[in-house]
Amino acid sequence: MPFAKMSVHRLALGAVLVIVLLLAACTAPAAQPGAPAESAPAAGEAAAPAESGPVEITVWAQANNVEHWRADGPAQAAESVEDFDVSVVPTNDDSGWADYKKKVALAADAGEAPDIVLSGHEDVAVWANAGYIIEFEECRQSYPEFADVIDSLWNSVTWQGKIWGVPQDTEARPMFYNKAKLLELGWSQEEVDGLPQRILEGDFTLDDMIATAKQAIEAGVVEPTQGYWHRPTKGGDFLQYYHAYGGQLYDAEQDKLVVTPAAVEQWYAFQRRVVEEGITPENFIGTEFTIWHQTVSAGDVLFWNGGIWQWADWAANYVADKGGNDYLFDFVGYALQPSGIKGQPGSTLSHPLVYMITAPSASGKENQAAACAVLAKTTTPEINTLHAVGSTHLGILKSQADYPEYANDRLLSDALYMLDHNFYQPNHVMYGPYFDILFDYMVRAENGELTPADAAAQAVQQLQSELGEYLIVQE
Repeated sequence: MPFAKMSVHRLALGAVLVIVLLLAACTAPAAQPGAPAESAPAAGEAAAPAESGPVEITVWAQANNVEHWRADGPAQAAESVEDFDVSVVPTNDDSGWADYKKKVALAADAGEAPDIVLSGHEDVAVWANAGYIIEFEECRQSYPEFADVIDSLWNSVTWQGKIWGVPQDTEARPMFYNKAKLLELGWSQEEVDGLPQRILEGDFTLDDMIATAKQAIEAGVVEPTQGYWHRPTKGGDFLQYYHAYGGQLYDAEQDKLVVTPAAVEQWYAFQRRVVEEGITPENFIGTEFTIWHQTVSAGDVLFWNGGIWQWADWAANYVADKGGNDYLFDFVGYALQPSGIKGQPGSTLSHPLVYMITAPSASGKENQAAACAVLAKTTTPEINTLHAVGSTHLGILKSQADYPEYANDRLLSDALYMLDHNFYQPNHVMYGPYFDILFDYMVRAENGELTPADAAAQAVQQLQSELGEYLIVQE
């Protein structure tokens, strides 16, 4: 039986503990950053399900219309669970990540969290520290399905040496490029087809991308300011340019965030340069994503930075009347993000979304053992591939590379190699303010409010002031 049952001793103390906790609630100290909340139950301490009657599990996920399997997958997987008479009530929330995460936190604080919650892996440290979720290792060891997860992906759910969830999907954030426009610029078919390999080997860098985009504008192949488009809103994608110049994010041994001032300045200089060179519009950050999607999927931009999952959105919601996938494959190429350093290989940020089992709530509806069983049956090629193919996310299982429905998907098969060259945002309780500061000064640099050098210096100074002992400045 997965997850050991609560001991008789713990049951006997239950009433006493309730009284003690109620008396302590008003005086209990807040959890300190970097250490799990004392109230967070360790693996194996969760109550087992009642022996009689069906078990109802609630699952929350943030998802748009092509990502509905994030919550619907566990609902379908529940039909295969043998250890429990279990059903799943799925909720796919498309209100946006900020509102969704606020909703999860408010529900957890009120004792009304769902049994299973899906979010970005960067929430592991914060939610574990707050006591919202439980350790996952015992669940992981209870079912053979979890052994099929790609080994490196477990790093994305690890914090302070412990595992707190299971990946649901992962992705790459390629540099997309317009193959037809490169041919029009004078590139040979062989040169166009060979671009991903050149980027992989560090032969085609960010400098080369800028130069090519300028040439395309000067030749009239693309309109001014449509040589290169990064994402128009805040997001971890921008860290790919920090990483491209050798920037470090995290020291796992010390569990500290890292900032590399020289790389920050080079990153900010890149963001300003693409505007000054006329390949990216002025004041681009804040552009509506709908405009961005319409423009890149229509084939009007030469290079753009996006997520592999956006392909499904383009095909279904922007170019379906033009042929969908076939139309996109005609002109869209994809590669790793180029390095900023000649000879250094390209890379990509991967941002796994992960399922986490929540801590018990006051409602008493949570059943962690049944939730574990449901997640085991969700972590299979059959269920995971429904989401991967439907939303163009990369799979999380070793067996998916040979699973017919996945292997026959051209985009997913082509992009799978990118997982060998990826990096993650760090799981750290102070990562939120760390990224907020870096992004804020990046915007000021790109918009010309500060020089890249001044913006970088002020960003590092604020990081040191606000993060203190949680930060390493790598000179």
